[in-house]
Amino acid sequence: MKKKIKILGGVICAAAVLAAIPCVFYLKVLPAAVSNPHVISFVEKNVNKYTDLNMEIKNPVLKTNFSPIIAFKTDKIKLAKNDIEIFAVENLDTEISFKDLFKKRIILNRFGLDYIFADVNKLMALAPRKKEQKQQQKNDWKIDFFDSVLYLKKSLILYKLEPDVYVKLNADNLKIDNTQKIEKFVHFNIDTKIKKGDKILHFAIADKNRVVIKDKTLLVNDCVLDINKSNVHINADASRKTGLNVNLSSKKFKVKDVIDIVDSNIIINNGSEMLAFLKDMNGDFDFNINMKNNDLNGKITLNKSSLKIIPVSNLPVTVNKGTVVLTSNDITLKDIEGYYGSQQTNKIAVNGIMKDYTKSCDTEVTITTVATNDFAKNYLSKLVGIPLEIVGKAGTRIIVKSIYNKIDVDWASKLAKGSDILVDGASLTPANWDRAVQANLHFENNILNIKDINYYIAQEIVKGSKIKPVLTLNGNVDCSKPIPFVQDLGFNIPNPLPSEFLNVLIGQHLFKGGKFSGHLAVLNNGPYPVINGNMKAEGIRIPSQRIAIKNGKLFTDSDTIHLVADGRYKRTKFDFEGDIANGIKYPIVIKNVNLGMDKIDIDKMLQSFNKQNTDAVKQPQNVVPESVMDDENSEIADEAVVFDVNNLIIERCIFRLKEGKYKDINFGNLAANLTLDKNNILQLKSNRFDIAEGISSVKVFCDLKKHKYNIKLGAKDVNSDLMSTTLLNLPREISGKASGIIDLYTDDSLKLNGAIKFAVNDGQIQKIGLVEYVMKFAALFRNPLVMMSPSTISDIVNIPEGKFNKITGELLMKNNVIELLKIKSSSPQLSSFIIGRYDIEKSDAMLRIYTKFSSEKKGFAGALRSFSLNSLANRIPLSSRNDAQYYAAELEQLPKLEVGEEQSQVFLTKVDGDVVNNNFLSSLKKIK
Repeated sequence: MKKKIKILGGVICAAAVLAAIPCVFYLKVLPAAVSNPHVISFVEKNVNKYTDLNMEIKNPVLKTNFSPIIAFKTDKIKLAKNDIEIFAVENLDTEISFKDLFKKRIILNRFGLDYIFADVNKLMALAPRKKEQKQQQKNDWKIDFFDSVLYLKKSLILYKLEPDVYVKLNADNLKIDNTQKIEKFVHFNIDTKIKKGDKILHFAIADKNRVVIKDKTLLVNDCVLDINKSNVHINADASRKTGLNVNLSSKKFKVKDVIDIVDSNIIINNGSEMLAFLKDMNGDFDFNINMKNNDLNGKITLNKSSLKIIPVSNLPVTVNKGTVVLTSNDITLKDIEGYYGSQQTNKIAVNGIMKDYTKSCDTEVTITTVATNDFAKNYLSKLVGIPLEIVGKAGTRIIVKSIYNKIDVDWASKLAKGSDILVDGASLTPANWDRAVQANLHFENNILNIKDINYYIAQEIVKGSKIKPVLTLNGNVDCSKPIPFVQDLGFNIPNPLPSEFLNVLIGQHLFKGGKFSGHLAVLNNGPYPVINGNMKAEGIRIPSQRIAIKNGKLFTDSDTIHLVADGRYKRTKFDFEGDIANGIKYPIVIKNVNLGMDKIDIDKMLQSFNKQNTDAVKQPQNVVPESVMDDENSEIADEAVVFDVNNLIIERCIFRLKEGKYKDINFGNLAANLTLDKNNILQLKSNRFDIAEGISSVKVFCDLKKHKYNIKLGAKDVNSDLMSTTLLNLPREISGKASGIIDLYTDDSLKLNGAIKFAVNDGQIQKIGLVEYVMKFAALFRNPLVMMSPSTISDIVNIPEGKFNKITGELLMKNNVIELLKIKSSSPQLSSFIIGRYDIEKSDAMLRIYTKFSSEKKGFAGALRSFSLNSLANRIPLSSRNDAQYYAAELEQLPKLEVGEEQSQVFLTKVDGDVVNNNFLSSLKKIK
């Protein structure tokens, strides 16, 4: 028995010891460990080791006892990273009671701080990221502070909300005053500044002895929250029994202050995006809102306010009055009235309701307004880029319906008889007919679906009448991009409409006059937009491009745009039939085309090419007025740059030209192959065409980017006088039918470079032929025989003035200077060789002209010729040196005479000066 008692006693003692261990640990060991310097040092070192943070804990004290109350004090807790403080508290004093722990309620007896600092972003960066829970679990735990001793003397909280949004919170002098047991005043002074760029949003609230705790109920009596220049009056009561009941009210709350709050993205995520299309918002409103537990009701009274809608050319909208009624489930818009633009006659009325606004946002809003000329001329014109006018008024109704993220817009507008719509000053439809516009739009997942926008014209349009639209628009626009992205957009016009209507669709002042019809759509779902359509055009002008389309057709398949058109380009008629690669991108690729033109001026075309790829295209200094560009006889418009060749590639073109000219050279009946590659290299090849009264082949190479041009002509039987006058500035110097090769280069300067080789049969050399110079020189000797005119003497002696059976020549040119000129000519009794240099621009020549005469006598004329030449030769002494040997190399170039070669005489004429205007010096020397 005693043994059993001992065993039982031992068990009881062991149980008592085991039971005492937690108590001893809780009451003695744990408080001692918290205050132990070695434990504090251990904690600080391990925090630094595993988190790279510097922690400082000063004088921590933990108090425990047998009651469910625990208290903790410390002089200081500080966290720093890289020597930058991120968290700090000073003189923390807390006491917590767990007596209602099983009721899931923690009682806060005391919580006090002298100072707290926190950099929220840096603290959040320390915490490991957790996966987002699909559904937030409800927390049933509550904290009871109604009998608490609370105070915070000073605090500073920093938070970077977004890259450019900074929040600074100062909460000072927070305290629950327990000096009176019945009423405990809650004191606080909270100042918050939110900075975004150079804008500061300021919140400030202080108790001013208007917040008390009485009978375990928190009472707020007209406590004022200041928000910038506006304020909100707060009246509230809150307790565990009755819950929360709050009244918020304000008079003349500034719209700008609301905008600042929304723009900060604090209350509404991405709130700034909601304001992206609005600006210059001003005005104020009154509100009174009651919130009781989960119930809400209130009223917002709109005072005079205004804003501008950016996408609609900054359209001003003014609200004169209106009411917004709030409940827990619905928001009702009632009798909101105002106007747009600058005229109060442009009335707007808005009514509607938003049901279940916290979830589905089931909304239906009706906007009633009127479209006037103020809207069309001053706002819509700027939006579409085309002058628009409304004569009269167009009643308009817009119904907006939405649920969740789906929005439908039904828009209808009618223009009555006697009113009109003018596009660029032109009426599109009869003014005595009714016109109406009806649109159905759907918005979902950031995609605006334009189901249809229909334009109706009829003698009478009544509700329910079935009338086919004269124009239908449809498409899809992705609004998620900073600049809305058009996925596809098209129109259908079953019957011809004035071309000015196209200007409205494309947003450019491009077309004028004429009509068009058909359907056309731009599909933008691939790497680049493509076109799908079938259209006809008649009598349309494009003044900016100097193009007039008499008749035109366009139809497409998957990869090709087929075009057939005829009309006028500048002063030239054209016909066009070709295939263009289907893609709205640069460069435009013309795959295969047959192009015919009736006339062309090469000189003007080269001048226009020289303006390509220059500031004349990129930044034109002098814009040619449209009235001038539309004048087909305008010289100024002919010289205007109308397109940039960088944007064009021609893979294959059959080019037909009826007639053309280069200065005084006429050509025509040209059929050529033409290409323009991606490097702006234009090439043209033709085997035969008419030129300068003869025929020729041609190869043209133009580098339009570098302004380098080359033309190669293989000419036959052309007018040599016309060619030499135009190309060499030598009028009436060489005549006869010529054949040869012309290979010329030029650039921006249009100065000629290259080579010319030619042959003339039965031709004539005028001033630079020797006979006239010889006769003039002989007249100096006052021979009675030569007192007669040179032409008379020439007739008597039967020596033609520079007339030859054959003339051949070679010219090497550089920058409009013939650096080497060689011309040989021959006839039975006369031959010549001309060599030297000639400046085309200055008409300045340095020539040596060798002429060989036959001395053979033949008949009476031959005797006279012999007498004249001998008389002339006797009066011109031979040079003292052996000139025949000195000029031997050039004398070898003289063609041999058919008659009297052995008895011939050779003369050398040197010419220096202007041979065109007879302003030159010459000398005559007998060589043989």
